Amino acid sequence: MIKNYSKIYNILLILFFFLHCQIDWKHNAGDPFTKDFWETRFLEDWLVAYPRTFVIQGKVTGLYQSQLTILSTSDGTSLPIPTNGSFSMTVFASPKYFDIRISPEPDNLHCIVWDRGVWDGSNQVNLMITCPMAKTNVSGKTLFWDRCTFGSSWNPDGNSTGVGNGDCSFGTASLLNFCTSAEGYNSSTNPNACNGGSNALLVDRGPVFSSCLNHRVSNRYGSSNWRLPLYTEMFSIIRCSATNTGVITGEDGCLTVGDATKYPGATADPILFPGTIAAHYWSSQTFPGVGDVQAYMINFDPGNESYLNKDLSAYVRCVSE
Repeated sequence: MIKNYSKIYNILLILFFFLHCQIDWKHNAGDPFTKDFWETRFLEDWLVAYPRTFVIQGKVTGLYQSQLTILSTSDGTSLPIPTNGSFSMTVFASPKYFDIRISPEPDNLHCIVWDRGVWDGSNQVNLMITCPMAKTNVSGKTLFWDRCTFGSSWNPDGNSTGVGNGDCSFGTASLLNFCTSAEGYNSSTNPNACNGGSNALLVDRGPVFSSCLNHRVSNRYGSSNWRLPLYTEMFSIIRCSATNTGVITGEDGCLTVGDATKYPGATADPILFPGTIAAHYWSSQTFPGVGDVQAYMINFDPGNESYLNKDLSAYVRCVSE
């Protein structure tokens, strides 16, 4: 009998302890059985989602020669931004679901919301807008160029070409072969191994094809239709001098256009295309001569049409549409 009383006493003591004592896990905001959890969810999922007037604070980088306008689709508020730097815009929206778009875009760039920033309890801060793609027009079609040579990537905070301009200081530009023996390339018996077996077809396998395919698969800068450019499309980004922006074609390149003074860094605009190498860049096309062993390309030293054997190495700049 005494033992039974002892058991009952121990059970009551344990119940008393649980009813009157606060255990540490009861204050765990990650535990759905606690008050703290639901208070946190209430604040994050309801209060932060509820529309109200607040300020979006951030910065723009990568602009060059033209302005952009940011638009809040929630309430139609817009703000023109003429230069790189900080901005502040008051909107009526949900801090959790607000949407910022660039409309209209700069004439020569494609800009994106790189980082939505964070909610500090009152305002949305540290939002980042930058412009990792350049635009040109070829035969009425707008092309969107990766501003960085393959192997490197856009750094919105990079200042190698001036504060606020952004640069390509993430990674290093890579030399690639058009085709290799791994794809069956042989200069005598199979020179078109990487372009469907015919010099009339575009590259469809191999290192340079894979470089832009990787851009597509990774949805680089929000685009999913990257490819290797035609060599005639690459003429649209050549600049022969600081003032000449004419269309460059043919093997003479910059020798017959402008003042023949090389634009600093390479004959691609060094602000629009930071880190461009003054060397050969592959196109997607085979040169139909000398046994189909060469591909068309642009040499960004003299800024002209050029050719290189497919088993040699050159650089790549991917384009999107």
